[in-house]
Amino acid sequence: MEKKDRLKETVSTIVKPVTFFIDKFNAIIKRDDDEGIKEVDNFVYSLLDQVKDIEEGMRAFFVEILFINQLTEKIAEVVNEITLSEILGERIRKFLKTDIISIYLLGEKELSPVYSYPYDKEKIDKLHQLASDSFIKGESLIFPKVNLNSKKYNILSVPLRTTKEKFGQVLIGKRKSFTKEETLILISGCSIISFIMSNMRLTQEMIKNERLATIGKVISGLSHDIRNHLQKIENGLYLIETGLKGKHRKEVIIDGVNILKGSYEKMKNLVLSMVDYTKERELQLQLTDINNLLDTIIKENKDLFKENKIKIKKEFGQNIPQIYIDPYKIERGITNLLLNAVDAVEGKQGIIKVGTRYNSEKEIIEIWVEDNGCGIPEQNLDKIFDIFFSTKGSGGTGFGLAIVQKVVKEHNGIVEVKSKIGKGTKFTLKIPAKKNVEGK
Repeated sequence: MEKKDRLKETVSTIVKPVTFFIDKFNAIIKRDDDEGIKEVDNFVYSLLDQVKDIEEGMRAFFVEILFINQLTEKIAEVVNEITLSEILGERIRKFLKTDIISIYLLGEKELSPVYSYPYDKEKIDKLHQLASDSFIKGESLIFPKVNLNSKKYNILSVPLRTTKEKFGQVLIGKRKSFTKEETLILISGCSIISFIMSNMRLTQEMIKNERLATIGKVISGLSHDIRNHLQKIENGLYLIETGLKGKHRKEVIIDGVNILKGSYEKMKNLVLSMVDYTKERELQLQLTDINNLLDTIIKENKDLFKENKIKIKKEFGQNIPQIYIDPYKIERGITNLLLNAVDAVEGKQGIIKVGTRYNSEKEIIEIWVEDNGCGIPEQNLDKIFDIFFSTKGSGGTGFGLAIVQKVVKEHNGIVEVKSKIGKGTKFTLKIPAKKNVEGK
């Protein structure tokens, strides 16, 4: 029976006596004779019978709800279909108090037992055929008086399936007959588990496809970048060879060496970015003064700012508390934002603002890097954190902002971006203010 039909039946059981009571009461109050008094007596007895129906209907309804609630309590712990089957088995054992429980899941070719209570290999083997027969039919079946180890059991077999997929079969056995209530409870539990299994498989397939797509994207992006850098290295080597043979040797050789140096630096940055993005490294938390850390990063890049004629404005907030962060990772993230800002202001009077603020109500420290550069097109804002997506053409690795987001997420923070074409971009990192190692 489908859940919708069961709910309709339960509602009907509860509503029917109410409408009956109203109709009868209206008819009786219009009469005032002996026959009317007898009818009142009959009405009362009939009402009592209907109340019993209400009680049984309500009890069945709430027992089913209670079983579903207990079943779903453990769902958060699920790792795979076998774990899910074990949870179902334990809940059946606790709630229905059956003599036998056997759960089978479909393997590559046939059903395999994944849960059995009590464990008895002979019983499992005998029940396996019943499970296989039921599984083929895809229906809930009752097998009466099945002989297992010289004892006779009634076996209820319920499929684990959706309208499109079959997962397995659940068999429970009792020496006594199954009540309608017990049958409905098992069908409900199996329906819930089946839909969860379906969602799990769908999620796993999506994750698999995403991983394959990411791997393909990584290989494609790396191949493109490495090919470009190797081409430049070849050009640099060619200039050096030409310089060694020709007249203006020194100038040509210097040009070749500079090309080699530039290509080497870009290859090194690409490798470091890959390591930063892919390597799982635990946070090395240290009590850190954010303003001092930012000041150090700015000083380390002062030659870059000077070379590009960029003005740096520090907008550090007052009373910023020291917090526990991984200073190395935060430094890598902020440096990537600064390098992005430098590229964004190329060709104009560049101004880069670096600031901090402490939100005492939310206990969050905000760090921002803002430039007055070219801005990011609105259609690209949801792509900028994807690896190998770069607005710099061949000049970027496509890892910079992906690393920023990864670092901030590792600190349980978020990254916000605001940008206007021709006016600039502002990245704000919002990081929880951890005041001890435990994060409190």
